Amino acid sequence: MLRWGPLAVVTLIGALFVFRLGWIAAHLDESALLEHYARLYVAETGDGAQPSDCVGGPGTRRQVRLVIRCTTPQGALRVYMIGRFGRLLTLPPAPPDAAET
Repeated sequence: MLRWGPLAVVTLIGALFVFRLGWIAAHLDESALLEHYARLYVAETGDGAQPSDCVGGPGTRRQVRLVIRCTTPQGALRVYMIGRFGRLLTLPPAPPDAAET
């Protein structure tokens, strides 16, 4: 039993980690993400910014789950790219000749 103890512990930790990722993916929907990042936009922009300035759409790259575009009262555009588990991504810009999919 002493030989298999460390393997059992590592397996249990791995199983808990995978379960946690699955739980996050199953319970995090696009509405919650849009709400969260719209509030972030309002906090960053300040005067005149409203959560209704933001719209969300599906990501065009493989690792991007959601793209949220917010137009400031001055007309500037803020783009938030959201990853699979709700994390804000900072991706390098696509080359100008790259086709959108």
